[in-house]
Amino acid sequence: MSTRYLLLLALTAFLLASPSFPNPASASSTTAADDDEDLSFLEDDDAADHTADSHSEHYPDSDHFDDDEDFGGEGGDFENYDDLDDDAADSDPDAYKAPEVDEKDVVVLTDGNFSDFVKDRKFVLVEFYAPWCGHCQSLAPEYAAAATELKAEEDVALAKVDATEESELSQEYDVQGFPTLYFFVDGVRKPYPGQRTKEAIVTWIKKKIGPGIANITTLDDAERILTSESKVALGYLNSLVGPESEELAAASRLEDDVNFYQTVNPDVAKLFHLDAKAKRPTLVMIKKEDEKLSYFDGNFSRSSIAEFVFANKLPLVTIFTRENAPAVFESEIKKQLILFAAKNDTEKALASFQEAAKLFKGKLIFVYVDMENEDVGKPVSDYFGITTSPKIIGYTGNEDTKKFIFDKEITVDNIKAFGQDFIDDKLKPFFKSDPIPENNDGDVKIVVGDNFDEIVLDESKDVFLEIYAPWCGHCQALEPTYNKLAKHLRDIDSIVIAKMDGTTNEHPRAKSDGFPTLLFFPAGNKSFDPITVDTDRTVVAFYKFIKKHASIPFKLQKPATTTKPASESESEVQETTSSSSSEDVKDEL
Repeated sequence: MSTRYLLLLALTAFLLASPSFPNPASASSTTAADDDEDLSFLEDDDAADHTADSHSEHYPDSDHFDDDEDFGGEGGDFENYDDLDDDAADSDPDAYKAPEVDEKDVVVLTDGNFSDFVKDRKFVLVEFYAPWCGHCQSLAPEYAAAATELKAEEDVALAKVDATEESELSQEYDVQGFPTLYFFVDGVRKPYPGQRTKEAIVTWIKKKIGPGIANITTLDDAERILTSESKVALGYLNSLVGPESEELAAASRLEDDVNFYQTVNPDVAKLFHLDAKAKRPTLVMIKKEDEKLSYFDGNFSRSSIAEFVFANKLPLVTIFTRENAPAVFESEIKKQLILFAAKNDTEKALASFQEAAKLFKGKLIFVYVDMENEDVGKPVSDYFGITTSPKIIGYTGNEDTKKFIFDKEITVDNIKAFGQDFIDDKLKPFFKSDPIPENNDGDVKIVVGDNFDEIVLDESKDVFLEIYAPWCGHCQALEPTYNKLAKHLRDIDSIVIAKMDGTTNEHPRAKSDGFPTLLFFPAGNKSFDPITVDTDRTVVAFYKFIKKHASIPFKLQKPATTTKPASESESEVQETTSSSSSEDVKDEL
């Protein structure tokens, strides 16, 4: 018993003495000391900043300043397409004027009728929108047309909520962007994952409310379907009921954006390019693309059929547009090869690109971006820093976004080799970087992609990093405060105050949700994710945050003050009084 007691005492003493485990008594005394610390000289700076800010332009929330956003990169991910909108229009809600759309079949919901409406109907698709949102305006005619086509369906309704007017309702349903679409079944919601077109919406909802497959018994029906639909899957079966039909129906529910049909009519099968004497069951997929026909040759089971349709439903090469962006970047296939080309380079490069794509169905998505398209092509090219044509990159469209540069001649064989290495994770990711500055002796250290490891990931330093954009109003407003913080802490060797232009530099550890993003990297813990700085943007608040989270203790000394002769002080007061407030602000900024 005494041995165990001595061992416990020894362990306790070791823990209290170890620098990795703070002594509670010491921690409380440190906290008390921090509370007593004289920070009046920092507060004076904040007061000056507040005075300056009162004369400055008011900028909207930092959430409005998404970094590459939307097209992602380490700060974004290609899954928010708001950056495709014109910046000037986005910044001025009044600049938008909603187009005239016949929405007679779209139900308007408010906080007063929302709950009852979605509970009283079995199936309800709800759009949360903002009147000024460009994407919402683009969706409006498609959504209205879908509502009109579906109004004949029993217990189905399409509705909309103005999120700018119904803010509490939007918060309740966690609306983070516009438009947000939810599908309610008996009052239970799920996100709508499909494309924002009338055809996609109608197809998706019919599949959710119906049996999943439809019968084609006549040539007239077959011709109508082939004419009106862009992609269909047809099962040529021995019977319209039974195990074959059940497997096909089950597979159809696993694919949201392809319509499934079944037939036993040989003439219908011929119209769908099937041999009327073919062994049944069999399946063909038809698309209005360069690759029109895809024939199924596997085991006729739901999983095999679903895998076949999943691999073949996209075109060999998808031409990037606003409308098909979700189908590409919200796909389960998270790796894409993207070809950037100007029109005069497209024909030859695209032919090789398309031929190589045949090898990677269901494994990679091949995307073509027209660099001369002002609407979407140019913004995407600018984000990736693509200036030469033609150019191919690999891109991982998930939370851990990475880019990979194809630097060989564009041939079928070279693209195939690059694509296979991409699948096998053999490629080295590329990150943008400005040149490393020749002189980096300022109070605020300049970080670029190529010196990030050296400065930010230095285990001997506690590093406070701002990721900014030159055009960001919040970043501009923060700069005086940030510079003062760096000035006060410049003599503390263990602390680095740094900043990085997030529009021209990338690093896997520098992930931002918008501008500015403030991150703290404690010394000795660089293998862990940084701490997000979630405090007031004042010198005092920043100082207290650093003091709390720094791995290496430090003490900030109050600057020494010197007593000036009375005559000199009076002269300075007179000069200050005669200065205009605008000049003060100018000097401060």
